[in-house]
Amino acid sequence: MKLEYTVIEEIDYYRESIELLFRIVNNHSYNHLKNDMLKRLDIKEHVKISNQLDQLSRIEEDVKKHVDFADQDIKFYFKRFVFDDLCIAKILYQSIKHSVFSSDKKEMKRFIKQSFDNLKNDNTMELTLANTEIETSVYEKNQSVSFTERIGNLECEPAQKWQLLELMEHSGKHLDKLFEILDQMIARMKKHEKILEELKKESSDYWIEYFKENDFLKLISSFYNIKEDSFPRKPAFIRTQIMCCDRVIFNGNDENAGDYHILDVGITFDCEFRATKKRLTNEELYNGLKLLSDPSKFEILRFIRDKKAYGQEIATELKLTTATISHHMSSLMIMGLINIEKVDNKVYYQMNKEATRNLLVEAKDVLLLEEQNEI
Repeated sequence: MKLEYTVIEEIDYYRESIELLFRIVNNHSYNHLKNDMLKRLDIKEHVKISNQLDQLSRIEEDVKKHVDFADQDIKFYFKRFVFDDLCIAKILYQSIKHSVFSSDKKEMKRFIKQSFDNLKNDNTMELTLANTEIETSVYEKNQSVSFTERIGNLECEPAQKWQLLELMEHSGKHLDKLFEILDQMIARMKKHEKILEELKKESSDYWIEYFKENDFLKLISSFYNIKEDSFPRKPAFIRTQIMCCDRVIFNGNDENAGDYHILDVGITFDCEFRATKKRLTNEELYNGLKLLSDPSKFEILRFIRDKKAYGQEIATELKLTTATISHHMSSLMIMGLINIEKVDNKVYYQMNKEATRNLLVEAKDVLLLEEQNEI
């Protein structure tokens, strides 16, 4: 039986604004992204990718002219925070990104504040910082840990813990400031509404046609090395992302993640994007080597090199919490360094040796390229 799916065709201007501001503040230009992508894609894809990223570059340059990026609030909310793809604004907006409802600004702010209050007041929920958000999981053995202690246990700098503590204690104040910035940003972005709608429609139409003949879990399998029959066959929502054009994020790879799957897929992707990559970009190499340099992730990969293991088993062996294991697995999954399979309600992980070998070989080739040319 094919999975029920919905392609969301409306543009989430708040989310698109957050992504564009984040990229500008952290110097992740679309022109640089285009140069990287063209190096690793087949020549037949160059025209499409160049056209998409040239249009995003024009929007980026226009925003740079009309937004004060020296403003301290913009720096606070959009500067990189702990991880390369995380910032305070994304943390504030994260509860909305896991929902598929549309609402007015007042209702959205109420929903977000309530989500933060629940996070703060539920002492049974362990907090973990991940690449794009704060993740939660239930403490083992029905533990109850105070809010300040849960923030204190996060793996980040003391100053960043104080920022998160203040953010959650005064989420209403921060939401007011953030939405004020975003409202001004959206007014600027809507000057380019025709371009944004065309980019969104092209991508949405592609996936609508794709799912007439193909299954959602087959696509997830190709993106994330997840076996097709490994997760519940829940309804799926596909949200095409414009400004976050080069990422695919799967929300729903856990049986407790809700009553539906959500796939956020950048407009530069199609169903065969992974297969057409020629080589990793420099940014992907940085991120991959950074993952391998983390002692816990390194030991996890060693442990699952030649066998499958589930989260609790790995946590017990390496003396880590299951929440920490979940966080590490999310990072390794995004990089494609693990294979995932669900059996009898347990999620099993195993190293993706081909992807790991490819990362190391390409890093060696890039680092020693000059030396090889001299020989």
